Amino acid sequence: MKSLYFAAVAALVMGGVSQAAESNVSTNQTNSANIKARLNATVEDVQKDVSLTSAAIANTVTVEGGAAGYVSNTQRFFGDVNAELNGTIRDVGGAVDLTAAAIANSATINVDYAGSVSNTQYANYDPTATVNATVSDVTGDVSGTAAAISNTASITGDFGYLGSTQVNNAAVNAVAGVGVRDVTGSVSATAAAIGNTLTIKGF
Repeated sequence: MKSLYFAAVAALVMGGVSQAAESNVSTNQTNSANIKARLNATVEDVQKDVSLTSAAIANTVTVEGGAAGYVSNTQRFFGDVNAELNGTIRDVGGAVDLTAAAIANSATINVDYAGSVSNTQYANYDPTATVNATVSDVTGDVSGTAAAISNTASITGDFGYLGSTQVNNAAVNAVAGVGVRDVTGSVSATAAAIGNTLTIKGF
């Protein structure tokens, strides 16, 4: 009888530990406002690196953890998101990095294991990223990037089931106007406009 009693207690304890180790996560973000970031910069006579960033993000979520019964994410965006970078940069001893990023919905999910993962993202209006820059007399590398993204998600881990829906009803605009001269290092300029992007790793 005592052995049965101790076995029952042990089963209850183990069951409690199992339940405590597994969580459920549900996130819901809705943004109906306009999001705008603008950086106007004049930079000169710098011995080291120069980094300028204008970033406008409507909804963003990061979920990280161990074991989960389920992870559910829903993001909806109904406004305009706009990032603008205007810069004049000269006489720099290091590298120059210029970035304008406009993102409607962004989700990063990183778990050891989840029974199920569900990701849903809707974007209805226009992400716009613009870089206007003049760069001269730079010893290091020069990089200019304008990136506009409606829906982006990165999911990493082991899971029993994964479902993802991304819907973009918006115009996505990226413009980079970069004038460069007298640079010792390499030069790269990028304008990237992306409607939906999804990365899945680890299963």
